[in-house]
Amino acid sequence: MKNKKSYKGLLALTAIGASAATIISLSNKFSKRLMYRHHKNEDKPSILEAKYHRKNVYVKNQQDIQLHGILLEKENADTTLLIAHPFGLEAKDMALYVPYFEEHLPTANILLIDFCAHGQSDGYIRGFGIKDVQDIVIWNNYILDTYGKNHKIIMYGKEVGANAILNASGKHLLKNVQGIISDGAFTSPYDIIGYRIVADYKAPKYPAIFLIAQHIKKAIHIDIRESTVRYVRHNDIPTLYFHTRNDDFVPLKMVYSLFNKNRGEKTLFILKDEKYLYELEETDDYKKTLADFIKQINK
Repeated sequence: MKNKKSYKGLLALTAIGASAATIISLSNKFSKRLMYRHHKNEDKPSILEAKYHRKNVYVKNQQDIQLHGILLEKENADTTLLIAHPFGLEAKDMALYVPYFEEHLPTANILLIDFCAHGQSDGYIRGFGIKDVQDIVIWNNYILDTYGKNHKIIMYGKEVGANAILNASGKHLLKNVQGIISDGAFTSPYDIIGYRIVADYKAPKYPAIFLIAQHIKKAIHIDIRESTVRYVRHNDIPTLYFHTRNDDFVPLKMVYSLFNKNRGEKTLFILKDEKYLYELEETDDYKKTLADFIKQINK
């Protein structure tokens, strides 16, 4: 009987050990998928080439990595709208947003950027909205160097693009930015990755997210626990927060954490049925919200 109990105990320990080893292995593999772009895709056509006069523009970041942007210029524009894409996507994936913003900001330039390790920008290490702050600042400076120190800037970001902009603002690194439009931002990379582990893989959040955070910090020196909620407490740029009620990627509750902690002027607009901003059927309430915001930031 004693030997039988010992045998069962050994089996249990072996199973736990195998499970732990599997979790560690899978967490490391998942971390690498998140951290690195393994190859740079060829430039692909989009509606930007078909419908707009556009040009490719390039800058170098602090690591001397070349960053790529797509610029749609307007004659004598005194404002530029910067568009920042979600994690894993690129500038051209935001092409469907261009007609929407052209309608609402018809005299503004539009600059769509590729973050480092995305699209046609160089680099292989992704920034998680944390190191991407450097890219936002570089493009902010590019706009002012190109159009003058009095040129006005509006920044729109989707998901990680929004987080990068909000983080930059909270660190007081932005110049001449009159307003921020945050679409689907999350509280921190740690929170959203943990949420996706459960939602996408039906796996327990712990200890996987702890191991992923450790691996990313050790490999590329990014702490994914860094919270945008902490930075928006110091955000003094007027900010319009958009979020879809039935967002299937970033849970709605995250926008309330950001909005409630945001220090400066702020507006919250929840999209009821639409999945994307450009799909919005513009109700009177929405038109007034956006019109008031644009009027406010263009004073």
